[in-house]
Amino acid sequence: MRLAAYCRVSTDKAEQKLSLSNQQSFYREYAKENGLDLVRIYSDEGISGKQMKNREGFLKMIEDGERREFDLLAVKDVSRFARNTCDFLSGVRRLKSCGIDVRFLSSNSSVFTDSEFILTIYAALAQQESENLSKRVIFGKTETARQGRVPGTIFGYDKLDNFTLKINKSESTAVCKAFKLYTIENLSCGAIAQFFNDCSVPTKLNGSWTQKSISRIIKNPIYIGRLINHKSTTADFLSGTRKSLPESEWFVHERPELRIVSDDIFFLANDILKGRVTGRGR
Repeated sequence: MRLAAYCRVSTDKAEQKLSLSNQQSFYREYAKENGLDLVRIYSDEGISGKQMKNREGFLKMIEDGERREFDLLAVKDVSRFARNTCDFLSGVRRLKSCGIDVRFLSSNSSVFTDSEFILTIYAALAQQESENLSKRVIFGKTETARQGRVPGTIFGYDKLDNFTLKINKSESTAVCKAFKLYTIENLSCGAIAQFFNDCSVPTKLNGSWTQKSISRIIKNPIYIGRLINHKSTTADFLSGTRKSLPESEWFVHERPELRIVSDDIFFLANDILKGRVTGRGR
């Protein structure tokens, strides 16, 4: 019998990569012990099980199953297959309709021997576990935001730790230049981006300047020493969609040591920006 296996880890950290390697070794041994012909191991690395999209290994596995390229699929547990009950049922039903059994080894269950009701309970428990983890992550991020967590990467600064930024001299010069070009020279964000690209001003990640990247600088109050956190939160942990929060729920931290431009030039730039947006609307 032709066996395929599926394994997944949710992050690309070193310990997770080791876990992926261990899962693959486990399937090879499983096939050998049971006299099965292991034709392929499908895997997804650094991918959440909450959604099918971006799970290239999983989607390839389903497509190959529908082409009858294997007879049996082994998965270590339900949570590796999916942490979304709807996706779980969709996946196992598609494979079952092709005559392919799916075995979940840790619970000693399979599509052919167990009722869909029982398997759905396992899938619902996996989804609930993921939801609880998401809630803990959101709580932790909210608390660190309340304490003044700084952005991971922001032009004009070097990050020292989760709560400390240091002004980057060369980048801060470019920030001041952007505000000057916008307010005094009356250049648009797109024109400033082109000017920076022509002058080979490096971005934080060594990419190219765009209209949006300049606009983000103009609008960010961190350049006047005001750090604002908790402007949005996760609305749905399964889809990963976010929702904006009202200003009353924002966490505002005055950090004068982070100031790069004056209040006058910052608010003038934002008044100009709002006027140009409104003008485009009219």
